Order: sequence, then C-alpha cells, then structure tokens
Amino acid sequence: MTHTLETGMPVFPGSEPPCLKKVASIESDGYNEIRLELSSHTGTHIDCGRHLLTSGFDTDSTAPERFFGKGLVIDCRKLTKQQGILKSHLQLYEHKLEQADFLLFHTGWSYFWGTAGYFKGFPVPDREAAQYLTGFQLKGVGTDAISFDTMESQDYEVHKILLSSGILLIENLTGLENLPEAEFIFYCFPLKIKNGDGSPVRAVGIVASDE
Repeated sequence: MTHTLETGMPVFPGSEPPCLKKVASIESDGYNEIRLELSSHTGTHIDCGRHLLTSGFDTDSTAPERFFGKGLVIDCRKLTKQQGILKSHLQLYEHKLEQADFLLFHTGWSYFWGTAGYFKGFPVPDREAAQYLTGFQLKGVGTDAISFDTMESQDYEVHKILLSSGILLIENLTGLENLPEAEFIFYCFPLKIKNGDGSPVRAVGIVASDE
C-alpha cells in the first residue's frame, strides 16, 4: 500500500523533490549506503497534528499503538471532485465506522501516479463529512490521493478539522483495491522524528487467512 521512495517521484506542487544519492558501494567501499534528502511529507506519508496546528501531536511523542488498528476501506471510485465525499455517503457505513480504527478512501487516484492527472479531479471529504468523522473513535483516515483538501484550498479546512480531533492523516496510499470489505489490520508506522510533523511510512494491510 506504499509507493516506492525514489528520486524524481511525484511530490505536492511546490515541495522539494526527494534525492536519493548512493554514497558508498560494495565495489569501492565494501558496503552499500544511500543518503536520503526528502521532506517529511514525501510519498506515502502521514500528517500529524503538528503539521498544521501549533499544539498538535507529533511522530516523536505519540504512542506506537496510534499507528495501527482495525481498518475499513470505502470505495469512492465513482465519486468526482464536484460530488466530493459527503456525509450521506459515509452514513452508509456508520455501523462499520463504529468498529474501525482507520478509514481508507479508495478513490482510484493511485492509478494516475506519475502523471499530471494525479494532481487534479480527486474527490475529498467536505466540511460536513469531516466533522461527521470526528464523532467516531478513529485513529486515522487515509486516501490514495495526494491530499484531503482540493488543490485550490488555501486554508486546508478538512486537514484541520481531522487533525484537531487527534485523527492522523495518511496520503498517497496505493493498492487499496486489494483490501477486502471484511476486517483487516492497517499499519502506518512513521520514523520517530523529533517534533516530527509527519513522516514517510510503510503502509501495510494485513488480511486474516481463511485457513
């Protein structure tokens, strides 16, 4: 469920692209080593409260159990930017939301990864939908798009509504089509960065075996 970190990968417009430079090799140094130069919001990553709030939670002091739990995926592939993800759509899953720790929006936008289309047209929750989600005991909300607000947003309202309620955000997920409607366990452990406002993660969904 994680995009590969590599030089030249897509980033949020205006952000510095990552640079992965090989600084040692077995042939010349006896070992391999790569130096990473990247933003804390590169690739598949989490946003912590500190990203947009002065007193928000971070990647350093937040307990590890905040980064895994029961997952629920909702198919949003028929929705457009104009329609958005509405409260009425989420209410169809109310009972499942009451049991979930993480809600993942399957918008289908990961199919456009690496193209200009990835940065436009994706559906996001509106203000009412975001407020509705704060009424559940969710640890996090994820999407396979680049943001929880439209690219035109200036105030990142949806981000702030969710983050201010202690809900972490996971962006740039992929492979959500492989998740079942039935229960699975979702993991998104960040690097333990001092005062970290976010971090690339290795997002994983563990599905119980039928055996």
